[in-house]
Amino acid sequence: MVSTIGDTFGAMLIGALVTMTIYGITTLQAYFYYMSFPKDGIATKLLVASIWTLDTLHAIFMCHCVHFYLITGYGHPEALVDGTWSLFISIAINVTIAFIVQCFFTHRIFQLCSPQKRWWVTGVIALTVFCHFVFGIETVVFLFIKKQFSRLKEIHMAAVPFGVFAILSDIFIAVALCLLLGNNRSDFDDTNSVIDRLIIFAINRCILTSAMAILETIVFSVLPNSFYSIAIDFVIGKLYANSLLAVLNSRATLRSSNSRGEFDSTELSTRFHIASAVAPNYQTTSLVQVRTRDSNRGDRANVSDSEKESRHIITTSSSPNGKRQRPLGDDVHA
Repeated sequence: MVSTIGDTFGAMLIGALVTMTIYGITTLQAYFYYMSFPKDGIATKLLVASIWTLDTLHAIFMCHCVHFYLITGYGHPEALVDGTWSLFISIAINVTIAFIVQCFFTHRIFQLCSPQKRWWVTGVIALTVFCHFVFGIETVVFLFIKKQFSRLKEIHMAAVPFGVFAILSDIFIAVALCLLLGNNRSDFDDTNSVIDRLIIFAINRCILTSAMAILETIVFSVLPNSFYSIAIDFVIGKLYANSLLAVLNSRATLRSSNSRGEFDSTELSTRFHIASAVAPNYQTTSLVQVRTRDSNRGDRANVSDSEKESRHIITTSSSPNGKRQRPLGDDVHA
């Protein structure tokens, strides 16, 4: 099947436009993170900075290759035959972004797992993540070797496993997060509400990135001479970057929901160790964040003053040596 200019460089242009839109969201997410969480550990701040920097470099190289083909190569058909270096580098950057983000989630799963299961669970996930990265780099190497677009179908043996392991790693991460979060359900409705939000996010993240990986693999297999798969690859790296930033920024949403009193159906408002999967720091968030309140408003008149004084938000954290630190706040709620 002979591909037209619309199936090749037209598809590449559309993918670049969509990608730049998502890059704007990535930049906004990074800005929001630094404004909202200035007290996060240096490791987390460097992680966000590295993801945004890589995402910016990808946008630069992507724009260069689009400019090269559509502007510099205009009227020069021979310039449209080979892949340019910036195109291949942009694909390699996307592979790196996906690897870093998947390693982040794998590490959080390791922390959430029980000591008896963590090596088995994260071992399987880490294997698929590593294979995804290896086959991705192999695909980029083959692109540099083959170079000509007419030979794209010759890298099929590396590109297809690359897509398959991208799908498997995302699914394994989502399933592990959902199971771990589900096991933390309690008798408190507000606690379960937080868990439900996090489970929905994990599923949505998996659906989004996996759907794009499936689409890219199918399109490359069916239309190897078109650039639709390249257009999809432009976008998928931005989705990985946004998924990580969205996890970090979701703390603000949960915190604001709690401060507005949305979780008021039970006597105890509970927040748990899942925060450590969202807030990677040198301190480990303790299992419970408790705010006591009356489930029956009619009983408030019978509560003694000493009991009223106990109604405050207690946020405890444990340092690496296991010593309990002082509460971070003692606001009294009458």
